[in-house]
Amino acid sequence: MFRHKNWLLLAAAACFAIVLIPALFTGSTHRTKPSGADGSAIVEPAPAEGQAEKQLRMAVSMQSKEFVQLQQLKDQFQAVHPGLNIRLENIPDETAYSKLKKAAQLGEAPDIMLLDNNWVSEFAALGYLLPVDSMLTGGLQAEQMEQALAQVKWNGYLWGVPKQLDAYVIVYNTKKLGEWGEKPPGTTEELVALHKQSHKVEEGKYGIYFDAPDGRSFVTLARILGGAKTVSKTAPVELTDPNVLKSLESFLFPVGEGAKDEAKPLAKSFPPESATWKPWEQLAQGKLVGYLTTFSDWKQNESAAVTMSKIPLPGGEEPWKGPWLSGKSFSISARSESSKEAFELIRELASASSALKFWNAAGVLPTQANVYASGIRNDAAFKNAAFQIDQDDAVPSVPQRAKQMTALQEQLEQMWKGEASFKTFADRTVAEWNAIRPPAK
Repeated sequence: MFRHKNWLLLAAAACFAIVLIPALFTGSTHRTKPSGADGSAIVEPAPAEGQAEKQLRMAVSMQSKEFVQLQQLKDQFQAVHPGLNIRLENIPDETAYSKLKKAAQLGEAPDIMLLDNNWVSEFAALGYLLPVDSMLTGGLQAEQMEQALAQVKWNGYLWGVPKQLDAYVIVYNTKKLGEWGEKPPGTTEELVALHKQSHKVEEGKYGIYFDAPDGRSFVTLARILGGAKTVSKTAPVELTDPNVLKSLESFLFPVGEGAKDEAKPLAKSFPPESATWKPWEQLAQGKLVGYLTTFSDWKQNESAAVTMSKIPLPGGEEPWKGPWLSGKSFSISARSESSKEAFELIRELASASSALKFWNAAGVLPTQANVYASGIRNDAAFKNAAFQIDQDDAVPSVPQRAKQMTALQEQLEQMWKGEASFKTFADRTVAEWNAIRPPAK
């Protein structure tokens, strides 16, 4: 019996030694990860006493100058929040929608996503986002422009904290514009005349360029050419009016090749951006006369070689109330285990002081009305986009709109490649929009 007890005591002592010895011979001030590729250890600072380190993932789509500013703001926030590790990912615009939606479907979405406002209501309807109403204090919400808040409102709730707005402008080669006239085209008719006069693809010269396979660029072009006839309550733009279709066809195929009923590729007239063909370089060299692009894109690429102007409308038409603006907002994943920390970071990034930093670094239009009083409203370049802010109808987005834009993108790519005629493109796009359109209000 006593021999049995002795064996039990020996076994207990051995177990205690196994637990104690590693603690005696390893430090308690750092944790060490596996060695890096160069063989050196990657050492992380120990979390504060009684506080475990929290991971916070954030995905955005930003141009380089804006992303650098984001990194600086992130580092400042992280420095005063010990125990919080923030990981940023910058996703290309063209893949952001599909990548983030797939991640949300799998329950692997980042804690914070900078979403195009067109996507917010769809993501919310699918259960991918947390509402942020309870997190938005009166002050923070009161600072936001109604045009921005409307774009993230769905089903009575807010699903994102607006970060930025954007609007389309036209940028001209300064020298080519001077050869044409004293000032930029003031009407659609003048713009089309300049385009047809300058568009000589066989000579390597282009008129007014736009990103042909991009849905939002196409919608803006349709509004420029068709005017108020393009207004629609159930689709991104009206594509059934014969005059609108005729104007679009004439612009896309200015040499009169009968393209309406015959499929011809647009890639020759509106080449894709590549390592050897970049729109901004072509514009600066005078090979493009004009470029339909966003205000933020122009701010990233402005130079003395180009002149920016507001988008023209058909002669005699005044700007109408409509969805002129696009934008992006910070949203929180419904699966996030760090929603409190996520919102604290968003609160900092969406503050008026951060918005002014983003404007100064990258020309990103703020969503806070009081920031414009700091001098932005008097900025000569801003005045070319101001009417779109003033005339935006601040109507809440609907989940179907993102699907409609995706359908438009797919049909545009087929026409751009020459796989569908202009008439086929228009008929198919309208049919798909009608199948998924939101109810008219």
